[in-house]
Amino acid sequence: MVWKIDGPLGNESGKIKWEIVKWTRGKGLDIGCGVCKTYPHFIGVDNRKDTALFGQPINPDVTVDTAEKLDIFASGSMDFCFSSHLLEHIEYEAVPGALKEWMRVIKPRGYLVLYLPDEDEYPKIGEPGANCDHKWNVSYDRLLDAMRASGTSWDLVDFQKRKEDFEYSLFFVFQKVGSGQHTSWQKKKRPEKTCAVVRYGAMGDLIQASSVLAGLKKQGYHITLFTSPPGDAIVRFDPNIDEFYLQDKDQVPNHLLGEFWAYHRPKYDKWVQLSESVEGSLLALPGRALHEWPPALRHKFLDRNYLEVQHEIAGIPYEPAMRFYATEEEKKWARKERSRMGEFVIAWPLAGSSVHKTWGGLDNTIAALMIDFPKLDVVLLGGEASVLLEQGWEKEPRVHRRSGKWSQRESMAFMDVVDMAIGPETGLMNAAAQLPYPKVIFLSHSTDENLTRDWPNTHVLASKHTVCPGRGNNEAPACHQLHYGWQHCKATADKLAQCQADISGEEAYRVIWHAVTWALEKKVA
Repeated sequence: MVWKIDGPLGNESGKIKWEIVKWTRGKGLDIGCGVCKTYPHFIGVDNRKDTALFGQPINPDVTVDTAEKLDIFASGSMDFCFSSHLLEHIEYEAVPGALKEWMRVIKPRGYLVLYLPDEDEYPKIGEPGANCDHKWNVSYDRLLDAMRASGTSWDLVDFQKRKEDFEYSLFFVFQKVGSGQHTSWQKKKRPEKTCAVVRYGAMGDLIQASSVLAGLKKQGYHITLFTSPPGDAIVRFDPNIDEFYLQDKDQVPNHLLGEFWAYHRPKYDKWVQLSESVEGSLLALPGRALHEWPPALRHKFLDRNYLEVQHEIAGIPYEPAMRFYATEEEKKWARKERSRMGEFVIAWPLAGSSVHKTWGGLDNTIAALMIDFPKLDVVLLGGEASVLLEQGWEKEPRVHRRSGKWSQRESMAFMDVVDMAIGPETGLMNAAAQLPYPKVIFLSHSTDENLTRDWPNTHVLASKHTVCPGRGNNEAPACHQLHYGWQHCKATADKLAQCQADISGEEAYRVIWHAVTWALEKKVA
């Protein structure tokens, strides 16, 4: 028996909180939450019984008479229900009904997560130290019998007997399925060689991580990627990822991520921490010491290649392999869209995730391309914020305005079938990094050494004489800073970053013209 009378009692859910993260995304209930909900995004549900019995200050979000009736919640309205050390307080004959009610409020494919005292590790009813309010002794078989009697359809996807340290409990995760009652957890086998890669971030961050994933897979690892939406959608079909551990933004508060990672790290043979491998390390974050360094000093220390550093962190050879993996349907769709366009197609992502990732010479450059190359089409790409940048091209059939119309995955799939790409530092340009066709990129807070050094057939445009807060009096070729607004980035009257405004249209068009001409000649040949 693990339980000891002098061991830590109470806050049972705190013992399991790092284990339940991937099962408790979205909106859900903490049934019998007690004094404190496990996570802020949980909806605490309790009958306040312990306030009357023991004087505990229980103030749930929702008060119910009994956990067996959750009429206040609509059927299929929750992504999950979590309950810790509650079911054993309900008469066993009523447990199937309670479980049926909890399953009712869960959406299809959602989860019921239970943490209950193990009769093998905790005093049974009537034994010294037993909880006098317990109505039945919990075992794997008895809980499954109750789930079967609930008449619901489920799959037991995870089960653990928790008896390390101060735990004396059983852990169950049931997924709500369309039909049947299954125990798939029994079929799972631990791979021989495992690696966890932690990478949260935007499109470009995950595309860069794809190179590391490919290198680790080459060494034979079974790879679990710890990440979050929406970035996970970009690598959803990457064949080098065997499993995803998804968590929502701020689901684990930032100041607790270290504890969360420390909990999961021992589960794997190798742990690769790529979070802040670029941002915070090679791109200074506002409010941190690096951000305040003199520009030349910051450049001296941060002018390292992003991808190479990530490979070094993973301890694998530096073999660039950034790639977006489109599905067969996406490839077919992209080819169909491409077939409707001219002989030579340029993809032009318009803006990145930060204010400084937009170049101001777009319209003049496109107009010149339309005149100089009659068989050339331009496809403008981006999110909703880029729609404004497309204005003025509504009547030109050779300019295809797709910002806000195509999804990120569709846009990335399309990057695979074009003849050339032009744009600022964006996820879409990262997706095209290793492709052989010509690319022209407008650099802002990064240098060629940082980002594009090893991209084949890539022409870099960067300002040479910018004076701004991040570069000082033209003291460095890039600021090496992350920007979330204009506080540390100099904006022109046209709301362009000074470093982008300083890239002349004449210089840009000369580079673009030569790249197009070379590509056309090669295509004819």
